Amino acid sequence: MIVHEWSSDVDGPHHEGVRFGAHWTPQLHSARDSYLRLFAQSGVGADNARAVADECRAAIDTHAPEIAAEFAGIAEGSGLPLTDVHLLTARTEILARMTPSMECSTVVYVPDDATPPRTLQTWDWHETLSNETVVRRLRSASGARVVTFCEFGQPAKIGVNDRGVGVHFNILHHRSDGSQAGVPVHVLARMILDRASTLAEAVALARSVPLAASSVLTVVAFDGETPSAAAVEVSPAGVAVLPAPRGQTLAHTNHFLDAELAAGEYSPYETTSIPRYRCLTDAADLAAIVDDRERALAFGAIPDAPISVRARADQPEHLRWETKLTVALDVAAGAISFAAASPADVAHAAWRRVSVRDASTASSR
Repeated sequence: MIVHEWSSDVDGPHHEGVRFGAHWTPQLHSARDSYLRLFAQSGVGADNARAVADECRAAIDTHAPEIAAEFAGIAEGSGLPLTDVHLLTARTEILARMTPSMECSTVVYVPDDATPPRTLQTWDWHETLSNETVVRRLRSASGARVVTFCEFGQPAKIGVNDRGVGVHFNILHHRSDGSQAGVPVHVLARMILDRASTLAEAVALARSVPLAASSVLTVVAFDGETPSAAAVEVSPAGVAVLPAPRGQTLAHTNHFLDAELAAGEYSPYETTSIPRYRCLTDAADLAAIVDDRERALAFGAIPDAPISVRARADQPEHLRWETKLTVALDVAAGAISFAAASPADVAHAAWRRVSVRDASTASSR
């Protein structure tokens, strides 16, 4: 997988969208075509997918007009229809109505001293999709500086801001998914990065918008003295917050941990969520490793660890998942560090770091 970088400090979300869309036109068109293929393989026709995207578009217009303006700019700059830009950011909401997907393992250690949370996540997605992605550095409409990893057409996924807040992102599945129109979960992640300065503000944002699909946003925060973290499980049926105690580790994969939401869990096929969760909790002490690359290497050295997902050739194309990225957040410095590899392969991949304030990227082996 290729991880591009994009840096912007322009005024106004529409202007930023135009610049981004014009620069990344081939990638945006390719992403649209790839997702239409995946939707068709999953039983969702193009017309139905675009209808869901338009429902999400209306919710974004209401709850995040600055992001709606950015999307309008992306459509103008890239030549994509505006509905297709929204289709890309609403891919989770579209798939939730037919074929749920599995992705990602996250672990966070919250120190009991005045140091920031230590985090690690894998991003697992379809083998044939999103093999070009982007780390965006931008200034939000609120003035916050943000750096986020995402697929083309998404406003955010995993990232940090310069106000001490970071977001990890795992998909979840609930029987209420698709029961209402709502703000896409990737837009919610961007809203938190754009607007939140504390964990409490991030939780309030999650509770403030209607949602059409489920995910867990593991939010980490650091005010210079006190680290904090919580798994914020969101679904159309409600929001649950699971805080991490100081001096302990919080893990999350792709099943609800809140008992009430777990009662509505939905998965139509075999999942590795439980084995991956147990892998993280059994190795919880590794999450406390201070250096982010060493932390990734330690999890990658666990023998036969299920958190390093390999695509299965015996599965149809739309059900073949693999680990595409391993990423850590530094909320104190406002930076993300990552390798385009599973934890088991980090030792052989470039480990890159991108800060909210520094356009340069450091790499190591």
